Amino acid sequence: LLNSISKDGKPNSMTIGWWIFGWNYMGKPMSAVAVRPARYTFTLLDEVEEYIVAIPNPGIEEAVSYCGRASGRDVDKFRETNLTIVESAHVKPPSIKECFANVECRIYYKQRPPHSILSPQFRELPLKGQHTIYFAEVLGIYRYIESEK
Repeated sequence: LLNSISKDGKPNSMTIGWWIFGWNYMGKPMSAVAVRPARYTFTLLDEVEEYIVAIPNPGIEEAVSYCGRASGRDVDKFRETNLTIVESAHVKPPSIKECFANVECRIYYKQRPPHSILSPQFRELPLKGQHTIYFAEVLGIYRYIESEK
């Protein structure tokens, strides 16, 4: 899941199928995601240049699927899916308690079309429909574990 937030604090989550995590030339972790302009998340990433990649635990497949079908323009996906928002340590977008890990990212570069690293089918779209690739530094990776009483 890719979590973002509007400048006025409205959180959103969308299902993603493409994410790169690795190490840049300075030895620090980095992340890259691709989002099309038609997605509500695209607008939010331009407003607040931070995101969370939330890696789902087994058992929340229906919530993940819903976040890919519904638009955050129209619904509060967190309320609709009962996913628990957790305040992130370094970025404004929220983390998700039910996820195995939450990767906090701050965007440092956007590559808007034309570009050639996505699949040929996406490169054939009109420029206004092609993905923007967001490169970000990873500020932290967190896992939320219930404490035992």
